[in-house]
Amino acid sequence: MDRQEFKPRRNLAVGLTLGMVLLYTFWHTLLFISDALYMSKNADAAAMASFNLEMKQAIVLLIFAAIMTFYFVGCRPYLYVIEKKEIISKKRWFKDKHLDLMKAEIITDPVPRLADLVTRPHAIEIYDMEKRRHKYFPVDAAGFTNAVVKSNKRIHCTVKSYTDRYRKISRRDRRENERRRRRSA
Repeated sequence: MDRQEFKPRRNLAVGLTLGMVLLYTFWHTLLFISDALYMSKNADAAAMASFNLEMKQAIVLLIFAAIMTFYFVGCRPYLYVIEKKEIISKKRWFKDKHLDLMKAEIITDPVPRLADLVTRPHAIEIYDMEKRRHKYFPVDAAGFTNAVVKSNKRIHCTVKSYTDRYRKISRRDRRENERRRRRSA
């Protein structure tokens, strides 16, 4: 089995959140720098106390923005690789996550749970023998499912996009085989 790579689907909410945090941090940093330039010329005791408070806020905001950027950019998967009966979720700055497909039992569309506030409709869930749920968000869900099913023939598949396409293909193949059989007879 050769190596197959799938890109994850982009999450709009994550992108907007990170963009707003970085934009607010940039704006707050510009205001802090302008206040610092103003304070270097006109300094009194009350203004210095206010400046020290703003400096602490700016430092906390920069640390928060750095942590958010580290998490959203570095700890989220940027590539799913299926090779040698294993799924590898590649991450930029964090350890890659491996899932042995021979221990997987079911691949399915997202199942709504009480613990989830929002169920993402583009997710592919794989349950292993210990009934743990592994979520994947590939752009090409049917291709990803096809690669997983080819890697592990014993896995039970209930992904709607894959099963609909597979049924159409298998129906067409059965019809062609039946026509060939009739013609040869």
